[in-house]
Amino acid sequence: MRTYFAILLTAALCLISQRRQSLSGSGTVAAALVGLSTASNDNIMFTVVLLAFFISSSYWTKYQARAKAKLDPCYAKASRRNWKQVLCNGGVGAVISIVYQYNFDGRHPADMSLEERKLMTLLIWGYIGFYSCCAADTWASELGTLSSNWPVLITTLKQVPPGTNGGVSKLGMLASFAGGALIGLTADVALWIQYFSAYRSGALPKIPYNMLGSLFGTLGSLVDSLLGATMQISYVVNKQVVSDISASELSQLKGAVLVAGRDVLSNNMVNVVASVSTVVIAIILQAVIF
Repeated sequence: MRTYFAILLTAALCLISQRRQSLSGSGTVAAALVGLSTASNDNIMFTVVLLAFFISSSYWTKYQARAKAKLDPCYAKASRRNWKQVLCNGGVGAVISIVYQYNFDGRHPADMSLEERKLMTLLIWGYIGFYSCCAADTWASELGTLSSNWPVLITTLKQVPPGTNGGVSKLGMLASFAGGALIGLTADVALWIQYFSAYRSGALPKIPYNMLGSLFGTLGSLVDSLLGATMQISYVVNKQVVSDISASELSQLKGAVLVAGRDVLSNNMVNVVASVSTVVIAIILQAVIF
Protein backbone atom coordinates (compact mmCIF):
# COMPACT_ATOMS: atom_id res chain seq x y z
CA MET A 1 0.00 0.00 0.00
CA ARG A 2 2.81 2.40 0.90
CA THR A 3 4.47 1.74 -2.47
CA TYR A 4 1.27 2.60 -4.32
CA PHE A 5 0.92 5.77 -2.26
CA ALA A 6 4.50 6.80 -3.07
CA ILE A 7 3.96 6.21 -6.80
CA LEU A 8 0.65 8.09 -6.92
CA LEU A 9 1.92 11.05 -4.89
CA THR A 10 5.13 11.33 -6.90
CA ALA A 11 3.25 11.10 -10.19
CA ALA A 12 0.81 13.80 -9.08
CA LEU A 13 3.60 16.18 -8.00
CA CYS A 14 5.53 15.65 -11.23
CA LEU A 15 2.40 16.26 -13.30
CA ILE A 16 1.60 19.46 -11.41
CA SER A 17 5.20 20.64 -11.83
CA GLN A 18 5.08 20.02 -15.58
CA ARG A 19 1.82 21.94 -15.94
CA ARG A 20 3.21 24.85 -13.92
CA GLN A 21 6.44 24.64 -15.91
CA SER A 22 8.42 24.37 -12.68
CA LEU A 23 10.51 21.43 -13.92
CA SER A 24 12.27 20.54 -17.15
CA GLY A 25 12.13 16.99 -18.54
CA SER A 26 15.29 15.93 -16.75
CA GLY A 27 14.13 17.73 -13.62
CA THR A 28 10.92 15.69 -13.63
CA VAL A 29 12.84 12.41 -13.77
CA ALA A 30 15.10 13.50 -10.90
CA ALA A 31 12.10 14.70 -8.89
CA ALA A 32 10.42 11.31 -9.39
CA LEU A 33 13.45 9.54 -7.92
CA VAL A 34 13.57 11.90 -4.94
CA GLY A 35 9.82 11.60 -4.42
CA LEU A 36 9.75 7.81 -4.54
CA SER A 37 12.67 7.40 -2.14
CA THR A 38 11.02 9.82 0.29
CA ALA A 39 7.29 9.05 0.07
CA SER A 40 7.97 5.32 0.55
CA ASN A 41 9.26 6.07 4.07
CA ASP A 42 6.88 4.91 6.81
CA ASN A 43 7.86 7.95 8.92
CA ILE A 44 5.42 10.53 7.53
CA MET A 45 7.67 13.38 8.63
CA PHE A 46 9.92 12.76 5.62
CA THR A 47 7.07 13.10 3.13
CA VAL A 48 5.40 16.05 4.89
CA VAL A 49 8.66 18.03 5.00
CA LEU A 50 9.31 17.33 1.32
CA LEU A 51 5.79 18.52 0.45
CA ALA A 52 6.21 21.68 2.54
CA PHE A 53 9.44 22.48 0.73
CA PHE A 54 8.07 21.62 -2.72
CA ILE A 55 4.81 23.56 -2.43
CA SER A 56 6.27 26.67 -0.77
CA SER A 57 9.33 26.85 -3.04
CA SER A 58 7.25 26.38 -6.19
CA TYR A 59 4.94 29.18 -5.10
CA TRP A 60 7.67 31.67 -4.24
CA THR A 61 9.63 30.82 -7.39
CA LYS A 62 6.67 31.89 -9.54
CA TYR A 63 5.73 34.84 -7.30
CA GLN A 64 6.21 38.25 -8.98
CA ALA A 65 7.75 36.51 -12.01
CA ARG A 66 7.69 39.61 -14.21
CA ALA A 67 9.50 41.74 -11.64
CA LYS A 68 12.17 39.07 -11.21
CA ALA A 69 12.63 38.73 -14.97
CA LYS A 70 13.46 42.44 -15.17
CA LEU A 71 16.20 42.01 -12.59
CA ASP A 72 17.58 38.73 -13.93
CA PRO A 73 17.58 38.01 -17.69
CA CYS A 74 18.10 34.31 -16.96
CA TYR A 75 15.08 34.08 -14.65
CA ALA A 76 12.76 32.32 -17.12
CA LYS A 77 15.31 29.58 -17.66
CA ALA A 78 16.25 29.31 -14.00
CA SER A 79 12.63 29.07 -12.86
CA ARG A 80 12.34 25.67 -14.61
CA ARG A 81 14.54 23.41 -12.51
CA ASN A 82 16.65 20.76 -14.26
CA TRP A 83 17.96 17.50 -12.81
CA LYS A 84 21.01 19.15 -11.29
CA GLN A 85 18.93 21.71 -9.41
CA VAL A 86 16.45 19.05 -8.24
CA LEU A 87 19.17 16.77 -6.89
CA CYS A 88 20.93 19.71 -5.24
CA ASN A 89 17.67 20.52 -3.45
CA GLY A 90 16.60 16.96 -2.72
CA GLY A 91 19.37 14.44 -3.31
CA VAL A 92 20.88 14.50 0.17
CA GLY A 93 17.42 14.39 1.73
CA ALA A 94 16.58 11.33 -0.37
CA VAL A 95 19.77 9.59 0.77
CA ILE A 96 18.95 10.31 4.43
CA SER A 97 15.45 8.91 3.88
CA ILE A 98 16.87 5.72 2.35
CA VAL A 99 19.31 5.27 5.25
CA TYR A 100 16.43 5.78 7.69
CA GLN A 101 14.29 3.20 5.93
CA TYR A 102 17.13 0.69 5.90
CA ASN A 103 17.53 0.94 9.66
CA PHE A 104 14.03 1.70 10.97
CA ASP A 105 11.41 0.74 8.38
CA GLY A 106 8.32 -0.59 10.14
CA ARG A 107 9.76 -0.14 13.61
CA HIS A 108 8.42 1.96 16.51
CA PRO A 109 10.73 3.94 18.85
CA ALA A 110 9.36 2.05 21.85
CA ASP A 111 10.85 -1.16 20.44
CA MET A 112 14.29 0.31 19.79
CA SER A 113 17.37 0.41 21.97
CA LEU A 114 18.71 3.71 23.28
CA GLU A 115 21.47 3.74 20.64
CA GLU A 116 18.96 3.09 17.88
CA ARG A 117 16.75 5.93 19.07
CA LYS A 118 19.79 8.21 19.08
CA LEU A 119 20.55 7.25 15.47
CA MET A 120 16.90 7.78 14.55
CA THR A 121 16.96 11.27 16.07
CA LEU A 122 20.29 12.03 14.40
CA LEU A 123 18.88 11.21 10.96
CA ILE A 124 15.79 13.33 11.67
CA TRP A 125 17.99 16.29 12.66
CA GLY A 126 20.07 15.89 9.51
CA TYR A 127 16.95 15.72 7.34
CA ILE A 128 15.39 18.79 8.94
CA GLY A 129 18.71 20.63 8.70
CA PHE A 130 18.97 19.85 4.99
CA TYR A 131 15.49 20.98 4.00
CA SER A 132 15.58 23.97 6.35
CA CYS A 133 18.67 25.18 4.51
CA CYS A 134 17.14 24.50 1.08
CA ALA A 135 13.86 26.22 1.96
CA ALA A 136 15.61 29.18 3.57
CA ASP A 137 17.85 29.67 0.55
CA THR A 138 14.95 29.46 -1.89
CA TRP A 139 12.72 31.80 0.11
CA ALA A 140 15.55 34.30 0.59
CA SER A 141 16.51 34.25 -3.09
CA GLU A 142 12.96 34.57 -4.38
CA LEU A 143 11.73 37.19 -1.89
CA GLY A 144 14.94 39.04 -1.06
CA THR A 145 15.33 40.00 -4.71
CA LEU A 146 12.06 41.95 -4.48
CA SER A 147 13.19 44.06 -1.53
CA SER A 148 12.69 47.81 -1.98
CA ASN A 149 16.19 48.36 -0.57
CA TRP A 150 19.36 47.13 -2.21
CA PRO A 151 21.08 44.25 -0.41
CA VAL A 152 24.58 44.46 1.05
CA LEU A 153 27.38 42.06 0.24
CA ILE A 154 27.85 39.79 3.26
CA THR A 155 31.65 40.10 3.14
CA THR A 156 31.94 43.90 2.81
CA LEU A 157 28.49 45.19 3.90
CA LYS A 158 28.52 47.46 0.82
CA GLN A 159 25.36 47.83 -1.25
CA VAL A 160 25.14 45.67 -4.38
CA PRO A 161 22.44 45.31 -7.07
CA PRO A 162 19.52 42.96 -6.29
CA GLY A 163 20.29 39.41 -7.39
CA THR A 164 24.01 39.63 -6.64
CA ASN A 165 25.37 36.38 -5.22
CA GLY A 166 26.23 36.90 -1.58
CA GLY A 167 23.89 39.86 -1.17
CA VAL A 168 21.76 39.89 1.98
CA SER A 169 18.80 42.06 2.94
CA LYS A 170 16.42 42.34 5.87
CA LEU A 171 13.61 40.85 3.80
CA GLY A 172 15.86 38.02 2.65
CA MET A 173 16.96 37.17 6.19
CA LEU A 174 13.37 37.21 7.43
CA ALA A 175 12.44 34.92 4.54
CA SER A 176 15.28 32.54 5.49
CA PHE A 177 14.05 32.43 9.07
CA ALA A 178 10.46 31.82 7.95
CA GLY A 179 11.41 29.14 5.43
CA GLY A 180 13.38 27.20 8.02
CA ALA A 181 10.59 27.66 10.57
CA LEU A 182 8.05 26.16 8.15
CA ILE A 183 10.17 23.05 7.69
CA GLY A 184 10.69 22.68 11.44
CA LEU A 185 7.01 23.23 12.20
CA THR A 186 5.79 20.67 9.66
CA ALA A 187 8.33 18.15 11.01
CA ASP A 188 7.16 18.84 14.57
CA VAL A 189 3.49 18.31 13.74
CA ALA A 190 4.11 15.14 11.72
CA LEU A 191 6.32 13.55 14.38
CA TRP A 192 3.91 14.34 17.22
CA ILE A 193 0.96 12.92 15.27
CA GLN A 194 2.74 9.67 14.41
CA TYR A 195 4.79 9.16 17.57
CA PHE A 196 2.63 10.78 20.26
CA SER A 197 2.87 7.73 22.51
CA ALA A 198 6.67 7.65 22.18
CA TYR A 199 6.94 11.32 23.15
CA ARG A 200 4.52 10.84 26.02
CA SER A 201 6.45 7.86 27.39
CA GLY A 202 9.82 9.55 26.95
CA ALA A 203 11.08 7.12 24.31
CA LEU A 204 11.72 10.12 22.07
CA PRO A 205 13.08 13.45 23.36
CA LYS A 206 10.75 16.44 23.10
CA ILE A 207 12.62 18.73 20.73
CA PRO A 208 11.26 22.07 19.40
CA TYR A 209 11.98 21.35 15.75
CA ASN A 210 10.27 24.58 14.69
CA MET A 211 13.00 26.51 16.50
CA LEU A 212 15.72 24.24 15.13
CA GLY A 213 14.35 24.71 11.61
CA SER A 214 14.63 28.49 11.97
CA LEU A 215 18.18 28.13 13.31
CA PHE A 216 19.35 25.74 10.61
CA GLY A 217 17.60 27.70 7.88
CA THR A 218 19.17 31.00 8.87
CA LEU A 219 22.59 29.41 9.35
CA GLY A 220 22.42 27.60 6.01
CA SER A 221 21.36 30.76 4.22
CA LEU A 222 24.31 32.68 5.69
CA VAL A 223 26.73 29.93 4.61
CA ASP A 224 25.19 30.04 1.14
CA SER A 225 25.58 33.82 0.99
CA LEU A 226 29.19 33.66 2.16
CA LEU A 227 30.03 31.10 -0.51
CA GLY A 228 28.14 33.12 -3.12
CA ALA A 229 30.07 36.29 -2.28
CA THR A 230 33.48 34.62 -2.42
CA MET A 231 33.28 31.56 -4.67
CA GLN A 232 30.56 32.51 -7.17
CA ILE A 233 31.08 35.30 -9.65
CA SER A 234 28.56 38.06 -10.37
CA TYR A 235 28.57 40.62 -13.19
CA VAL A 236 26.34 43.56 -14.02
CA VAL A 237 25.34 43.98 -17.65
CA ASN A 238 22.93 46.75 -18.66
CA LYS A 239 21.89 47.21 -15.00
CA GLN A 240 21.11 43.48 -14.68
CA VAL A 241 23.01 40.94 -12.60
CA VAL A 242 24.39 37.98 -14.53
CA SER A 243 26.06 34.89 -13.06
CA ASP A 244 26.76 31.24 -13.87
CA ILE A 245 27.87 32.00 -17.42
CA SER A 246 30.70 30.47 -19.41
CA ALA A 247 33.76 32.34 -20.65
CA SER A 248 32.39 32.31 -24.22
CA GLU A 249 29.06 33.75 -23.05
CA LEU A 250 30.87 36.41 -21.07
CA SER A 251 32.95 37.45 -24.09
CA GLN A 252 29.74 38.17 -26.00
CA LEU A 253 28.44 40.53 -23.33
CA LYS A 254 29.46 44.14 -23.77
CA GLY A 255 30.13 46.30 -20.76
CA ALA A 256 30.12 43.49 -18.23
CA VAL A 257 31.30 44.77 -14.84
CA LEU A 258 32.50 42.45 -12.08
CA VAL A 259 30.52 43.01 -8.88
CA ALA A 260 31.79 40.30 -6.55
CA GLY A 261 33.19 36.81 -6.21
CA ARG A 262 35.42 34.47 -8.16
CA ASP A 263 34.51 31.87 -10.76
CA VAL A 264 35.06 28.82 -8.55
CA LEU A 265 31.63 27.34 -7.84
CA SER A 266 28.39 27.30 -9.81
CA ASN A 267 25.09 28.10 -8.13
CA ASN A 268 24.25 24.40 -7.89
CA MET A 269 27.59 23.64 -6.23
CA VAL A 270 27.11 26.48 -3.76
CA ASN A 271 23.70 25.07 -2.82
CA VAL A 272 25.15 21.60 -2.29
CA VAL A 273 28.05 22.79 -0.14
CA ALA A 274 25.78 25.01 1.97
CA SER A 275 23.11 22.34 2.51
CA VAL A 276 25.61 19.55 3.27
CA SER A 277 27.41 21.87 5.69
CA THR A 278 24.12 22.50 7.47
CA VAL A 279 23.45 18.76 7.68
CA VAL A 280 26.89 18.19 9.21
CA ILE A 281 26.36 20.99 11.74
CA ALA A 282 22.92 19.60 12.64
CA ILE A 283 24.30 16.10 13.16
CA ILE A 284 27.23 17.34 15.26
CA LEU A 285 24.90 19.48 17.37
CA GLN A 286 22.56 16.54 17.94
CA ALA A 287 25.46 14.26 18.89
CA VAL A 288 26.80 16.81 21.38
CA ILE A 289 23.42 17.46 23.01
CA PHE A 290 22.25 13.85 23.16
